[in-house]
Amino acid sequence: MGWLQHLFSSNRQDTAKRAQYLHAAIVEKARSPELYGQDLISDTLEGRFNAIALYAALVLPRLEQAGQKGQDLAKALNDRLFSEVDGALRETGVGDASIARKIRKMGESFVGVGQAVDRALKHDAPVENLAGVIMRNGIAPQAGARSIAKTLHENHIRLRRNTDDDMLAGRISW
Repeated sequence: MGWLQHLFSSNRQDTAKRAQYLHAAIVEKARSPELYGQDLISDTLEGRFNAIALYAALVLPRLEQAGQKGQDLAKALNDRLFSEVDGALRETGVGDASIARKIRKMGESFVGVGQAVDRALKHDAPVENLAGVIMRNGIAPQAGARSIAKTLHENHIRLRRNTDDDMLAGRISW
């Protein structure tokens, strides 16, 4: 019976490791200097969270297209993302009493942005639609939203070229 537990434990650890690789790739892209500055995303905790949400909105649906294994990895990645958010909030001094409320609010924003990005990418004018999502969600003002949307769309196109095997292995080529 111990071998069976090891098998399932090993699979969970492997999934967690692959989610860690994907998380690192998302954060690396979300911290690209060209996303931040005047008329772009503000370099604050909220701004960085929004940038991560934009890139996660590209990766999560792509994973879910890879079948059950992709859906499991997407869940592990989502858990990892919010574990990091929880840690970041605690580091800034947010207390236990209000952490759940803040995480819930950020989670709602994350899901809403993700759904809006997904819809925007399915339209005929994805860059313009992404710019609208970015402005409506207060991520960046109009002056910089198109630039961010163009960068995001280019990364989306590159991400679509990744094979399911690469995605499931936690490897992203942007």
